[in-house]
Amino acid sequence: MDFFNGLSFPAAGIIPFGHLRAHTPLYYGIQYNASGSIRIRINRGREYRFSGPVCFITHPGAFFEYELDSRERHDFTYFCFTGPRVAEYLEHGLLTLPPQPITITREHQFSETLKELLRLRERGRYPEAVNLLENLLLQLRQQSETVPFIYQAAQLREIVKSICANPGMEWDFQKEAEHLNISLPHFRRIFRKFTGNSPQQYLLQRRLAQAANRLAHSDEQIGTIAAEVGFSDMFYFSHFFKKYYGIAPKKYRKEFLVRDRDHSFESPSSTVRRA
Repeated sequence: MDFFNGLSFPAAGIIPFGHLRAHTPLYYGIQYNASGSIRIRINRGREYRFSGPVCFITHPGAFFEYELDSRERHDFTYFCFTGPRVAEYLEHGLLTLPPQPITITREHQFSETLKELLRLRERGRYPEAVNLLENLLLQLRQQSETVPFIYQAAQLREIVKSICANPGMEWDFQKEAEHLNISLPHFRRIFRKFTGNSPQQYLLQRRLAQAANRLAHSDEQIGTIAAEVGFSDMFYFSHFFKKYYGIAPKKYRKEFLVRDRDHSFESPSSTVRRA
């Protein structure tokens, strides 16, 4: 059967620490920064600075510059694809090439889909990888569509950025609602409308994402990581971590630590110029 023909996946991987890249790509690529600061510029235009989670699409015909702050840990994942099937994605709108990066608000779903896509590529499960790539592109299109009007969108965006930067803080959403001069139930409604999750669910996901990043990219004790991302009880930390990632924290570290350090971003056929 040739349902999934017309794609190849020349490069993919994870970058845990600082990285600098300036080039015109040979392939299309999903570039996703889940945590840590990143600087992005396209066609030498406006410079964007984000502190994850943010995604941008690299593609032939445009010059991209992006830099991960070397002083921070990152969970930067890239997945490159090419082939005649891409033209169909562009023609029918599944793949769009936005002129600026896309802030990912529903990052747990997006991150897990991207990680599974890397696993499928490594295992040579081509039809499933094509199918999952299309799912990921659909998620990106939905993320880039106009968010329904919310009067407090600017304030919510700042709250989301603060949670991403400091998930281990003691967050009081009652006080956040009071700062916006709205009730807590209304705050929960508009927060869910803005991010796709309740405030507590979003905070939990960000705490687990930061824990996963530190498990994969450091040798800190698991109990220390759990406490610093906001879990005072190791039982609850392990319970929620396994629920979200399908694997215990200790096993997660064992599985991903070596893999992350061994991945190289450079593709043998890429044209690279250091800025």
